[in-house]
Amino acid sequence: MQNKFREYFADGSLLFISLIWGSTFIIIKQSVELFEPITFVGIRFSIALAIMLIFCWFRRELFSFALLKDGLKIGFTLFLVFTFQTLALKYAKATEVGFLTGTYVLFVPILSAIFLKKHPHIFSWVGVVLSTAGMLMITLTDSISLSTGQLFALINAFFIGVQIIMTDKYSRKHDAMLLTTVEVGVVAIMSLLYAAAFENPDMGGLKHPFVMYSLLFNATIATVFCFFVQMAMQKHTTPTKAAIMFTMEPISSAFFSFFIGGEVLMAKQYMGAALIVLAIVAAETGTLLRLKKKP
Repeated sequence: MQNKFREYFADGSLLFISLIWGSTFIIIKQSVELFEPITFVGIRFSIALAIMLIFCWFRRELFSFALLKDGLKIGFTLFLVFTFQTLALKYAKATEVGFLTGTYVLFVPILSAIFLKKHPHIFSWVGVVLSTAGMLMITLTDSISLSTGQLFALINAFFIGVQIIMTDKYSRKHDAMLLTTVEVGVVAIMSLLYAAAFENPDMGGLKHPFVMYSLLFNATIATVFCFFVQMAMQKHTTPTKAAIMFTMEPISSAFFSFFIGGEVLMAKQYMGAALIVLAIVAAETGTLLRLKKKP
């Protein structure tokens, strides 16, 4: 019973942070229209790093070279995630990027089986199929060609899948707070180096109230809180189920894009969103049946 509650609580936590992450798509899109995109990422993660270092001081005795090495791997992958995601938001609609990002649900079970030797439950595969069908209904239009922004979103989705697999593997070995801090620190440093090399930001843009609000919200809630919760909770569930929980992110993206940015979906796309909800129900049904079989 304790294991069942722990897994359900972990799934619920991942579902909750996916809703928060979904709300950031339209906020970031409007921010990078006023400010250089990767510079925005660098400042966001630098603020988050400063906050997390305060908490890490009280856990410094748990730090190790192995933790640093594994944190560097996850951090570099997350840097690629945010680089391609932020560039995608510069060239495509927030709703499009949100749903194309959700295609990582296809990559995770395959990567999980190959690298972690974890083969998803049949109900998890049902969830993958339903969520994929839902995202196809939402994303596909009369044209099957991809824009630059959509292509960046798909590349971003692949690296999200890799990040989920790495989190599952390394979060079981190390302290969640310290590992998340290293991960965040790598993204901050690499983003600032990228921005210094390829961007020429007007730092006066930081005076814009919306940009400042966006930075603070994304740094504290969407980065410090959400990435710590992912690191602490994902080890109590499976990578495939985590990916299915995260498919609520594009639905949240569409919701907030409508109310903040006025982006409207078609009826077919709302049906696709309903399929994603069914995918989550299917994945949780699999958990219930699997845990009932355990003595």
